[in-house]
Amino acid sequence: MSKIRIRHGEDEIEVEGSDSFIKKQLDSFYQRVPVLPTGPPATLKKDIQAATDKKTPGRLPTPAEFYKAKNPRGGVSQILVFGKYLEEYRGKPEFTPQEINQIAGEAKLKNIHGQHFTNAVKQGLLRSRERGKYSLALSAEDVLAAMK
Repeated sequence: MSKIRIRHGEDEIEVEGSDSFIKKQLDSFYQRVPVLPTGPPATLKKDIQAATDKKTPGRLPTPAEFYKAKNPRGGVSQILVFGKYLEEYRGKPEFTPQEINQIAGEAKLKNIHGQHFTNAVKQGLLRSRERGKYSLALSAEDVLAAMK
């Protein structure tokens, strides 16, 4: 995740998120900001865009921070959030219920009951893999995107 803050006169924007999200927000910002008579330096916008192209090593969110940002409701949603955390920040596209509960413990939450995994599979949000492993289904990505 990257963060950028820009001010042009009375107009200001502060954006935090993925690089593609920041680029979209900056494009939208520059469409709304009135053009100054002298105009900003031609290279300013290019420099800002180039800065967002570079991945800045930042601090990864903790499981609790990631959980709070998504604000899930219920066991199935918690599984999806922690599954996404494992996939995105720990490089584990497949996970076991024990790994989900370990992440939940790191976020200082109770263990997630096994029935919620079964419900998530029935709802088409999780794919059941071999040897008790699960992975997020494509429909889970839509549910996660809709969360806060």
